Amino acid sequence: MNEWSTGTSCIEGLHRFRFEAGYHVCRFECSPFYAHHAQNFCNGCKEMDFVLYHPGKKELWLIEVKDYRFNARPKVNDLVEKLCRKVRDCLFLLRTAALCAPEEEPEEGISLRDMARMSLQAKRIRVAFTIELGHTGLFPPKTLLATIRDLLYRQIRFIDPQMLCLPITESGGAGPWEISAAGNEHSARIRKRIEEARLARESAATRQRELARHREREAAKKQRRKRKSDIPLWKQRAQERAEGKSGNHAGRKSI
Repeated sequence: MNEWSTGTSCIEGLHRFRFEAGYHVCRFECSPFYAHHAQNFCNGCKEMDFVLYHPGKKELWLIEVKDYRFNARPKVNDLVEKLCRKVRDCLFLLRTAALCAPEEEPEEGISLRDMARMSLQAKRIRVAFTIELGHTGLFPPKTLLATIRDLLYRQIRFIDPQMLCLPITESGGAGPWEISAAGNEHSARIRKRIEEARLARESAATRQRELARHREREAAKKQRRKRKSDIPLWKQRAQERAEGKSGNHAGRKSI
């Protein structure tokens, strides 16, 4: 049994990340405390995709995964600013969650509260940006990624002078993780969204069926009233007398 087979496994996008045994993994996106409170603080806090902590090594990893192969390339300066903000917000949230986050049972990894409290013992912070860029545009992906790496390093080096910035598919082994294709599997967050969408579709379909049945009943009532109104009045009275009714206004009123 190798060090990967006993570690935590998580999916992000099209990739499965298997983390080295001994590392605790936290996904902020699975935390109700983050989703309902911290995410909306000061016009929105951003999170890193994976936060790892190793109690023995006292090492904290902040890992971001960006895949632009199927979308338009981002503007370099905008992307660098966004990624730096994620690091800043993540460090703020870890400190805040250590004091304020409640006990939670996340769908993946350990709770934000547990990760936050463990991370207070960290003696080293590592930052990794794993980025895939499409081949559209003026510059080759490697050239553009080198520019992004240089700009990020200027901002992040005071936190991690050994900051990583490399393609997703080439990042396995650069840190305590390995990567494989996710296939048709989805992360817990995506599975939850798929299930919510399925339930919403079923609920909408049920409402549509109930509305259709109501309309059918109303149409049937109108049709019956119309058929009855088409019968001549003398025939309606004769039919009432044949049914044992008085066939006059007083009798119909008593009934």
